[in-house]
Amino acid sequence: MILRKHFCLILFICLMCSVNLFSQISQSIEVSGTIADAKTNKPLEYVTVKVADTSYGTTADKSGKYLIRLNPGGHKLIFSYIGYFTDTSSVYVENEKIERNIFLQPSELLTEQIDVYGEDPAYDIIRKAIQYKKKFKQTLNEYDYNAYSKFVIRSNQSDIPKKDIEKDSTGKNKLPIFGILESETKGYFRKPDLEKQIVTAKRETANIIRGFALPLIVNFYDEDLDFNEFKIPTPLADDAFDNYEYKLKGTTSMDSTRIFIIDVINSSGNKPLLAGTIYIADSIFSLMRVDLITNDAAKPLGVNKINFRQKFSPYSDTKNSYWMPTDVEITADGSFAGIVKFEADVFTIVSDYRLNKKAPAGIFDDYIVKVMPDAKKDSAYWKDKQLVKNSSEEKNAYRIIESETRKNEKSFNIGLTSVNYGKKFTSNPLNYYRFNRVEGSALNFDINYRGRLGKIIAGSMIGYGFSDKKMKYELSYRQRFLNDGRLVISAGVFRKLQPLSYPDLMGISEFYNTMKALFDKQDNLDYYYASGYNLGIRYRLLPQVRIGADFIQEKQTTANKNTDFSFRKKDVQFNANPAVNDAFQRVIGFNLRLDPNKYSAIDWGDGDVSRFRNTSLPVLDLGFRYSGKDLNSTYEYRKFSAELEGRNYINSFLNLRYKFGGELSTGQVPFQSLGFFNSNSGTLDAAGGFKALNYQEFLGDRIYYLNIENNFGKILWGGIPYINRWNLIGFFNAGRNEITQTNFDLASYKGFRISDGIYMETGFSISRILDIFRVDFAWRLNNKGIDGNKVYLNLTLDSF
Repeated sequence: MILRKHFCLILFICLMCSVNLFSQISQSIEVSGTIADAKTNKPLEYVTVKVADTSYGTTADKSGKYLIRLNPGGHKLIFSYIGYFTDTSSVYVENEKIERNIFLQPSELLTEQIDVYGEDPAYDIIRKAIQYKKKFKQTLNEYDYNAYSKFVIRSNQSDIPKKDIEKDSTGKNKLPIFGILESETKGYFRKPDLEKQIVTAKRETANIIRGFALPLIVNFYDEDLDFNEFKIPTPLADDAFDNYEYKLKGTTSMDSTRIFIIDVINSSGNKPLLAGTIYIADSIFSLMRVDLITNDAAKPLGVNKINFRQKFSPYSDTKNSYWMPTDVEITADGSFAGIVKFEADVFTIVSDYRLNKKAPAGIFDDYIVKVMPDAKKDSAYWKDKQLVKNSSEEKNAYRIIESETRKNEKSFNIGLTSVNYGKKFTSNPLNYYRFNRVEGSALNFDINYRGRLGKIIAGSMIGYGFSDKKMKYELSYRQRFLNDGRLVISAGVFRKLQPLSYPDLMGISEFYNTMKALFDKQDNLDYYYASGYNLGIRYRLLPQVRIGADFIQEKQTTANKNTDFSFRKKDVQFNANPAVNDAFQRVIGFNLRLDPNKYSAIDWGDGDVSRFRNTSLPVLDLGFRYSGKDLNSTYEYRKFSAELEGRNYINSFLNLRYKFGGELSTGQVPFQSLGFFNSNSGTLDAAGGFKALNYQEFLGDRIYYLNIENNFGKILWGGIPYINRWNLIGFFNAGRNEITQTNFDLASYKGFRISDGIYMETGFSISRILDIFRVDFAWRLNNKGIDGNKVYLNLTLDSF
């Protein structure tokens, strides 16, 4: 996310600097060196470096090395660091680089432990810091600044060959670098939430198709940090004492200013919170430094921990002085599905703040990020402009990844779930073999094409079933047009075995159903043969309004059971496959999506635009489908549908996901076109609405439904190792189906049920097991199952 309120907060920096600034930078000379402790000679990390009487500056890196570029002439550099006396160094810049090492003297004012009787003094300090925060937010109306940001991402999925992986200090292989992004940005912020980022220079490793590094500066003066799926109260929130405990650990100083060192202790392991240390200046009560880490309950999908380290320096307008972030380091690590491991390090240097200066008219618009057309710079540019020099490992990563990416463009790679032919062609080996009671053993081969950024997606499949002795095929094509992809055209031609109620199944779903059929004599789906073609078009008139139309011609015929083979339970027979109303159907459909949410956009600088949602209002989908005799269809009917779907985060334990809607059909509706409830098919599919319904159990020409569930997060196990990534979900579902006597009599198969009143079910789920799996424990409140069961257990795919 790129919103000020959000964790990935991007301090909004402006294009205020003129052409003169750019020309001055191009003539600047490098001044660099190492900053160390004067007594121990140990390098000091992240020391603040400023040019006297300006807002320009930089920050030393982890090794104490600093680099700043200055115009020819005399300058005075100021070096400041908590726990040390500030030092200054005068330099005269001519035409050659200057190296100047700095040694800072430790301050004498330092206490390691404070004995406390009664309320800890930290609480009063925090109260005063909250008051400072309110004044800060009240008087600081807008600002702009410059930033340099660098992202280094490591992963076991890196393209770097094993022989080129560097080792850590213990001799073990490091997690290799997966990608690097670095950018120079300028931007603006204006209260309450207007912002703009302008990327003036960027570079990324060759395997990153499109991206940029933005300054992820967390505003610890906001009430919370928004991670989308949950929010974390900050240590200086108005209700901070409801969530945190504080302990005055000691004091230190910067020159004559005493600085309080305060431990932040989260009061609950089940609620997303922060823990660590913050530094607050005496008398001013502003933040000077933060070093905070997320707790076990604050785990975004796939992430174990996130560490925030941030320092502040004073900047002034004409009336007030404000301590603003000058350097930020965010580190994170995690894994996904127990397979993909990663580490991420984001470092940002911020300078040239201009506080309470009016931004140029028209700078704030729908484009929250704008990449300049000439932003992509080569290594020659970065050699002169880079504020944090690349390590030898990073230099090698740029070179090796570029070489490996070129090789991969023409390579042939085989994996468990994917076979890749270069960068654009893939095939799914999970689909090469499948088994069901209609086809028996079936061989299928697919090849799929995905163009750059998914603008063109095409797929093809050919297969043969050895029991039904039928050849199948499918060709599909979809293309996005216009700069933001708001026009989408699709087409397909097919002859296939089609599952009832499920137009498309994931590869893993078909694989799971094959295993169940072969080893447990359970083929969970019902099928019919479909052959024909389809056409579709979608167009987004506005971010909030999308219209669409589609046409399908399909010959539909009954598929019979052709085998009872299995490796186990050989004396048990598969259920018969239900007959369908053999038909020739031509169907015209229209749909309308109304989305009242606010959207922002990214201008990529190459003509492309991406849009993303800023709010979380529910979305309404309306649909109409017509099949008629005038289209030469066997049956004539009309379908009207409506669905309202949304998700709303209220607090740590109230995070709702819901949808309700219905479908009304008039005319002659064949069995295979009857309305159905979205339920689990039993094939390890994506989590649906209903949890205790059997596949195809309730059908009708009128259906109404409500699905609502709440994510309680880690309320029961936030502090328990190994399971603290799981979420607890509670759900309630209700629905009713009806059918006219005419359509019931027409149905080729009458084994479905009509609900006795309103069907209801409830239960709980555990999600994010290995990040992607979800187990549902559901029970019916009425309408017992055909088998008499009321309690059901499901395994699905979901990351809610």
